This record gives sequence, C-alpha cells and structure tokens, in this order.
Amino acid sequence: MFACVWIWSELTTWDRLLLSSNNRLVETAEVIALHTDTIFALAEQALAELTLQAEAESAQDPPKLRLVDEMAHLVRTSHLLASVSHVGADGRLVSSTLDGHQPGMDVSGEDYVRFHRLNGSPDVHIGLPFRDRLRGGWLLPISQRIKGPTDGFAGVMVVTIDLDHFSRFTDSFNLGGDSGFLLMRADGTILVRFPFRPHATKKEPADIAYFRSLGITGQKGNHEYRLPDTGSSRLSGYFRSKQTGVTAIATRSKSALFHSWMARSGYPWIGILTAYVGVIFMSLRWIRQIRLRELGEQKIAAQEREFRLIANASTDIIEKIRPDGIRDYVSPAASGLFQRPAEDLVGTCIVDGLDGEATQMWQDALSKLNTGSTTQSVLYRRARADGSPIWLESALSRVDNAITDAPDAIVVITRDVTRQQILTQELDSLAMTDELTGLFNKRHFNNRLSSMLSEARATKQPLSLLLIDLDRFKLFNDTYGHLAGDKALRAVADVIQTRLQGTFGIAARYGGEELAVLLAHQNDMAVRAIAETIRNGVASLAIAHAGNV
Repeated sequence: MFACVWIWSELTTWDRLLLSSNNRLVETAEVIALHTDTIFALAEQALAELTLQAEAESAQDPPKLRLVDEMAHLVRTSHLLASVSHVGADGRLVSSTLDGHQPGMDVSGEDYVRFHRLNGSPDVHIGLPFRDRLRGGWLLPISQRIKGPTDGFAGVMVVTIDLDHFSRFTDSFNLGGDSGFLLMRADGTILVRFPFRPHATKKEPADIAYFRSLGITGQKGNHEYRLPDTGSSRLSGYFRSKQTGVTAIATRSKSALFHSWMARSGYPWIGILTAYVGVIFMSLRWIRQIRLRELGEQKIAAQEREFRLIANASTDIIEKIRPDGIRDYVSPAASGLFQRPAEDLVGTCIVDGLDGEATQMWQDALSKLNTGSTTQSVLYRRARADGSPIWLESALSRVDNAITDAPDAIVVITRDVTRQQILTQELDSLAMTDELTGLFNKRHFNNRLSSMLSEARATKQPLSLLLIDLDRFKLFNDTYGHLAGDKALRAVADVIQTRLQGTFGIAARYGGEELAVLLAHQNDMAVRAIAETIRNGVASLAIAHAGNV
C-alpha cells in the first residue's frame, strides 16, 4: 500500500517536472523569437531607408552619391549593424563598409544576390551567416532588392548583424541539462545555433522528423525527438514568428532532467524499503512532500523573478493582465512610451484612454482568448499624455490554469510601430500623388475612374469628367521659364482643389499641362456650374502670357 502511494507520488512529480520544463522551453523560445523580431525590425527599418535612397539615386542623372556617406554614418552610429553593402545589378560591389570588401568585387555568387535576382518581391531576405575573415566574427546578412526605373533588378542593399548580439542575449538563460538554442528560417535552414557551431547552418537538420513537423504543429509548442547521431532524447519548445517566419527553438536533454529528478527523488529501493516502516515512513514522507512543495514554490518564484528580469531588460512593453483586461504587471519600458510610471498603470484596464475603434479591437481579441484562442494581435493608435498620436502593436498570449484549462492570465507584449506606420502612409501618398501639383497622379486617377464607373453603373448615378488644358503651355515655358511654368501649374491646381471642396470630386494631373476632374452624383447643371467656377478662378489668377494670342 505504502509502496504504491510512493510510486504514484514520484510519477506525479516527474510528470509535473516534465510539464514545467516543457512550458519553460516554450516561454524561452518565445522570448528569444520576440527579441529576434526586435533586432530584425530595427535592421529592416535601416534597410528600407537605404534601399529607397539607392533607388532614388539610381534614377538621378548624374547620381548625387549621398548613399555612401549615409551607409558609413549608419554603421558608426548603430549599436546593431556591423556593416552595410550596396551591390549593383551586375553582382559587383558598388560600395561597402565591411573591411576587405572593395568596390568592383564580384559577389554575384552570394545567396542574397541570387535570391533577389530571381525573386521580384520587395520583401527582405534573411541570408546565411558568414565569417568576417578580417575580424573573425560571424555575421548574419539581411538584404532587400533595389528596383530600377522600370521595376527591374537594379542591385541589392545588404546590412549585417553580428551574431554576438544573439549569443549575449541567450547567455542570460540557464535551463540546465545540456541546453541549447536555435534560430531556423522558414525553409528549414538553421541560421544560428548556441552553443555556436558554424557547420550547423545548412539544411540537413530539416530531415529530422522534428523539424519537418514544425509546419503542422502551429505557432508554438513542444516536441520530443532523438538526435540522429547519438539517439539521445531531447525536449524542445519552439515559437514561430509571424512577422519574420523565423522559428526559435530551445532544447535540453531529457536524460539530464531525469537524472536531476532521480537525484532529488532517491532510488526506488529506498521507497520499497521504507514501505515497511509504517508510521515512521508516513511521517517522513509528509515532511518530505512539504519540503518538495516549498522547493516548487521557490522554483516558481525564481521563474517569476527571471521573467521580470527579462521583462525589465526588454525595450518592448511586457504586461500581465487578467482575462477582463485589468493589468497585474507592467514592465518599466511603459514609462517612456506612455509617459506614466509603470507602477501607476497596475490595476488599470488595458483599454483605458483608447478611442472607440481601438477599444473594440481589444475587446474582440480578449473575447477570442477567453473562448479558446491561444494568441491574438492588435494594431491600434492611441494618444500619449501630451496628446501626440502613436501606433502600437500588441501580441497577446493566453496562460491557462494547469487544472481547469481556463485562462489564468494573458501576457501582452507591446512595441512602438509609429515609424513603420508613418513610413507606410508616406509611401502610399507618394505612390498616388503628383509631386508638383499635389493632385492625384495619372495611375491613381485611372484606378479611381474604374471604381467610380462601376459604382455609377450599380447605382445608376451620373459620373462626369472635366478635362482642363493650359493654353500654349510649352510657349509659356519657353517665354517665362520652367520655374514659372511649375508655379502656374501649382496655382491652377490650388484653384481646382479649392473649388472641389464639398463636391466629393477628385482632381489629378493627367499629363504635362493636362488636368482631369471626376464628379460623381452631379447633374448636368451642377457640373457646368462647377466647371465655370474653376474657369473663373483660373481667370482671376491673371497669369500673364504674352504669347497666348
């Protein structure tokens, strides 16, 4: 009887230890993945700016060559980037901050050059690590395709990250039991392995059942596998980043965990022997269980301290909230972003201070987490204490109760994406606006014309088109100069925009001096009246044109 109770207790302890170890591996992999996302996001921001500048300079004749100075300045001031290189369309270096890489050097055989030459996507590419022959360190390249004037291949912009950034971060984790960490690309290529092994950055590990199974097991989870060379069993936790597609993996030896458990539990014969001791054994056993419970509580407290240490060191805001959105913990990074002490936010609701749209998005995400979803993300805008707007992206992960499977808490990791949103809006504006007049460009006008025609047919409402051409504009430029011509175009455009206010009309620069206006839901009389107000407004400018006779 006593022996059965003892065996059952030890097996239960082992199951709990195994579950705790697996959960910690997943949590560690998630923290590493989020840290990797932060590093890649910073590198991608710099890469996007350099790529846009390279595309702008390639369109200039002659080029202004400011890019070389910007590359050198970025490497000097960045704590993250190890080098920046500009590769031309012929696969030769245009310029590079990396020692030993001279202009004209042929790098057409590099992975990132081949990738972007064959792939027209503007997305960044995470390449394979390579050794810096002069400095001796290992660098991870991140690259982006440079588009030519006709959207053709015009070269590659490459930034590199020193792998020491990752090793220093992973050194702060101590899982014990021969632990290791990996970062793996979506195609199965291992980018980096700690402890570091240079020959591991190839696709051979993708043949292991564990790595093949990642594609069907979701964003995060655990997997137990055996090493193909030694056959030893290992526990692992993984987390796949939705942002970069990179999978972070934390592993440790199952045998080391078992030996640790055995060292704490004692050998089986001790349990069998003590089964005959009776009351003495029961007393000692209960004392031991109390001690184990205390050790478990100490371990949980240590893990909580470790979590807070990681959270306090993170530049992202890490919060622990209840299922109803009330904050229980807020990391110190919130002070800089929200302009309020982090401790003042504890006890407040996560949606406090948000507008109606953002509040609804948060309520939907919390509702899904409370009804079974494990992860959610929210991209929203809020106002700082000084009233300035800021864009934030929050990743939510549900933490379940070990007994009831109900959500105990929700971990929220928030980062500032204002710069990316502003850049996206500016790029959208540049893509559809004429730089000189501020009106829509021809491409956007054609898109709107197609959609407005479809709407007009569906609603059987009128759609009118006004074409406006400046008389003898070439002669005007020849007489007064192109600067005066540009000024006249802008003045006419301002008149059109002013007269279209309140009409739901759109105006565009369709050609050199040709302007077009679309008017929806206006009858013939109203359209003629609007056209006349535009004509009168242009006439009131009284722009002199001696050659217009």
